Amino acid sequence: MSEASDGPALLIVKGSFAQYGGAERDVVRQLETWLQVFSSIRIATLHGHPDMEAEAARLGIPVFTPTEAWKGDTSVLVRITAASSRAASRAWRAFLSSDVGRASLDGVNVVHLVSGEGSLEAADALPADLPLHVHMLEPRRGLHGEAALWAKIDGRQPRPAALTRLLLTAPRRRDRALVRRMATRQRCAISGNSPYIQSRIKAVFGLDAGVFLPCVDAAMWAREGPAPEPEGHVLTVGRAAWAKGTWECIDMLVGTGLALVHVGGGDAVDLERLKAHAEAVGVALEIAPRLSHDDLAHRMATARAVVSFAHGEPFGLTPVEAHAVGTPALMVNDGGFGTTIEDGVSGRLLPRNDRAAWHAALEQAADVDTRAAWSEAGRARIAELGLDPASRAQDLRSIVDRLLA
Repeated sequence: MSEASDGPALLIVKGSFAQYGGAERDVVRQLETWLQVFSSIRIATLHGHPDMEAEAARLGIPVFTPTEAWKGDTSVLVRITAASSRAASRAWRAFLSSDVGRASLDGVNVVHLVSGEGSLEAADALPADLPLHVHMLEPRRGLHGEAALWAKIDGRQPRPAALTRLLLTAPRRRDRALVRRMATRQRCAISGNSPYIQSRIKAVFGLDAGVFLPCVDAAMWAREGPAPEPEGHVLTVGRAAWAKGTWECIDMLVGTGLALVHVGGGDAVDLERLKAHAEAVGVALEIAPRLSHDDLAHRMATARAVVSFAHGEPFGLTPVEAHAVGTPALMVNDGGFGTTIEDGVSGRLLPRNDRAAWHAALEQAADVDTRAAWSEAGRARIAELGLDPASRAQDLRSIVDRLLA
């Protein structure tokens, strides 16, 4: 009997796939290998996405959604009153008590709940005796003192940080209550997506969590033939924001002669401000809202380096992708980047405000031998961490087996 046919039935729960960012794609790219270790998989969400639904249909995975999709609201009033979270709780209760919602739970042995907008609220609506694994990609960002997330694109706070922290008191308390109730379930395991997030869960909620790393299929990024010569640009990936370090990256490039290719787009007003700032300081800026996988891999492979100044990045998939294509990853020494980068061995972890150190690292990144050595060490680290789909599937199955023991 195969491991899958002998395995438990898994229900994946996520509040919304609408954004279809890194967290959502991480779930979708693993579905095929999860089918090899679970007897069946199904997905329940308040808001689907065409790409997720197409892949699920290809694999024969049922997707359960309410008749009317739930949409989160990030307006200031909604955030400070926790109205969106309360609406998500109501939506989950209504959905899981409907015929469609009850069908999503029929025969399920365990739930894999992936955090995000409207996700944690599902726990209160799930049967109390149903084992639950929570993949907490990070404590809900912006509620627990992360001032960088409140900042405008240029780093200015919209109001005094102390006032923002005060205004978020109600949603912060609600978030902590949701997580603590969830943790008291008879069978519940919580995993951060990096050792850094594991420590954040402890600091914010006082809970001991495990680690369930993201998945990277390095074969999708592997280059063929000789390494391309680095061109005169560096590349950043992610929606433009102060928290992603986009503005700081432009400032760092002043005087280097290197252009910035920013992949991920952003708010239209923010992008216009970025363009004006880059022009004012003499840095060429190219903004690509979204590239095909092949185009992104090419732009990454020909870059001098992949760079990030992100504040408190939970894990950071971009350095792993850079390792796979053979491009140096130069990351700020903050958040979860240290999980995949060993400074000076597989890339660089650099002080945020030391421009001279960044410029020296960019010179290192132009050296062909250095690029090859860092890439080789980086790919070895990927293998050591077991970020490939098969290893991630086995890791999730081990977590579930412990829950069901």
